[in-house]
Amino acid sequence: MKTITKAVSIVALMSALSPVCASAMEPAWVGLRGGSNGVGGEVGLRILPTVVIRGVGQGYDYGYDQTIDGIAYDGSLKLGSYGLQADFRPPVVPFYLTAGVFANDNQFDLVATPASNVVIGNTSYTPAQVGTLNTKATFNDVAYFLGAGLKFDVGPLETALEAGVYYQGDPKVDYTSTGLLASNPSFQADLAIESAKIVDELDAARYWPMVTLMGRYKF
Repeated sequence: MKTITKAVSIVALMSALSPVCASAMEPAWVGLRGGSNGVGGEVGLRILPTVVIRGVGQGYDYGYDQTIDGIAYDGSLKLGSYGLQADFRPPVVPFYLTAGVFANDNQFDLVATPASNVVIGNTSYTPAQVGTLNTKATFNDVAYFLGAGLKFDVGPLETALEAGVYYQGDPKVDYTSTGLLASNPSFQADLAIESAKIVDELDAARYWPMVTLMGRYKF
């Protein structure tokens, strides 16, 4: 439901822009893309000789196994983003500048089931007391992108390599346990300490490096 709501918001934004640009708008390209924010597709609309608006959708799931504060987690990085980018493409030169706004569904899911005593927060606990530790780390619903690209044209085909920073805000971590002490106040306090360490570990992801290779068919 969350993803559907975001997609509707993006469509509404595109609809709002349409009357402003309709007189000059013409199809620019359709293309495929793949990179550090996943794989997907895009549609370009030229609104000025040097400006193209793109509708972009991309996503992918990666395995993500990580040891944080001595606890080994099995998990995944789930990527998903849908939005608009605007390119400024100067004539003649192959370089361009780009910026975008995206509905952001990126998240980390981590699971740990300790087989021996483990320190959580400031206390050592048995496997039965801990049970399974479940971590879900999400980011802002809206993310922003700023970058630059290099394009190569061969007839109606274009290849482009793009790089920049995708800002998605600080991670928000939901950290829970299924063990015997799951509802114990002291254990909950230690979980909060551990959760803060996970936030610190994932904090660098708020500035996500977005590198994308694209293949396009131009109209």
